[in-house]
Amino acid sequence: MEKQLIKMMLNKKFYNEYKGVISRSIFEGELGSFFESLQKAHKDYDGDLKVDDVYTLHVGKFNPALTRTAKEKFEELVTEIKQVTDPTPAIAKDIANIMVDRETAQKIAIEATEIFNGKPANFSEISKIIEGHKKNLPDEDIKPVTNDIGKVIEQLSVTTKWKFNIPVLSEKVGGIGPGNLMIAFARPETGKTAFWVSLVSAPDGFAWQGANIHAFINEEPAVRTQMRTISCSTGYTRDDIPDNMKEVHFTWSKVRDNIKLFDVVDWTLDDIDAHCEKHKPDVVVIDQLDKVNLDGKFSRSDEKLRAIYTGARELAKRRNCAVIAISQASAEAHNRNSISFDMMENSKTGKAAEADLIIGIGRNQSLDEANTNRTLCISKNKITGYHGEPSCVIRRDISRYEG
Repeated sequence: MEKQLIKMMLNKKFYNEYKGVISRSIFEGELGSFFESLQKAHKDYDGDLKVDDVYTLHVGKFNPALTRTAKEKFEELVTEIKQVTDPTPAIAKDIANIMVDRETAQKIAIEATEIFNGKPANFSEISKIIEGHKKNLPDEDIKPVTNDIGKVIEQLSVTTKWKFNIPVLSEKVGGIGPGNLMIAFARPETGKTAFWVSLVSAPDGFAWQGANIHAFINEEPAVRTQMRTISCSTGYTRDDIPDNMKEVHFTWSKVRDNIKLFDVVDWTLDDIDAHCEKHKPDVVVIDQLDKVNLDGKFSRSDEKLRAIYTGARELAKRRNCAVIAISQASAEAHNRNSISFDMMENSKTGKAAEADLIIGIGRNQSLDEANTNRTLCISKNKITGYHGEPSCVIRRDISRYEG
């Protein structure tokens, strides 16, 4: 069956259809080496390939230092491939799907066996294998995007399902929705946490709209942030709350079940993904995303950050939720009202490439340390296309942005 599949992969159209799912690991020994040369040949040349073409390239161009014994062994394999009966297109696709299914099952079995033998359980890895398998298989029934005007407008409205409650943002951007990754960044002590707290819990915020929000906190104790959400939703400062408990309880009870905060100092992105798979929140806040752990080794910090932000975008798509990532701005953004995404810390483009919406919070305190004016610098916007720097004010005592 493997040789039949190899023979079908000589066909350019078939190869292009399956090159994303048929990998080297499916083939053993010399057959795997043949497949590697076949891949290189398709990359370098147009049109269908012949078995003899791949052999010539393998021994002459791709592996010129092969020993005589290795060449003879490879020549025997080429003869065997030639003798294999060409499957019909329908059978060839069945063979390809069977081989991919087997490889996926093997990956799942290996991961499950390692867990059984004592490896810390991470079933989200198995979920990723399954989801990746579904995503990569060629879709026979792919449908075009609707051309019905009403349905187009209806579907686009989903991307701004959760409306911003800061008027200058609502007017220019609207909101965010399932599958969106939004980044908010600023210098320390500018009001990054207050920004998302205000979007979530201030009057007309996401929680008041009925969104189920899960916020993952790894910078400060989550209980402190919870106090800020209570102040923001009720309008009472921490000092005023004890004297107004009846009113605070009444107002807070309207949204408290829609806002859940978690201390996640040691969590990885996979942990967050597994949590979202189970609890299915509408809006996910990660404060701060840069500090989330990620499995794997990276030679540079920017590579790791890009992988983290790519993972956050995939999380938004896979779990059908809006993700708000909080990040730091570099020293270049200090005491500036106007900042852009290239001022995010440790990343010029890696983070920005993954986002649908990026808002930098500008503040100039060089003349006035108590300055409450904030500039919402929208430097990337795939939602409405608007780019600008509308102004607003922050009320630090109750963590609200207004204006």
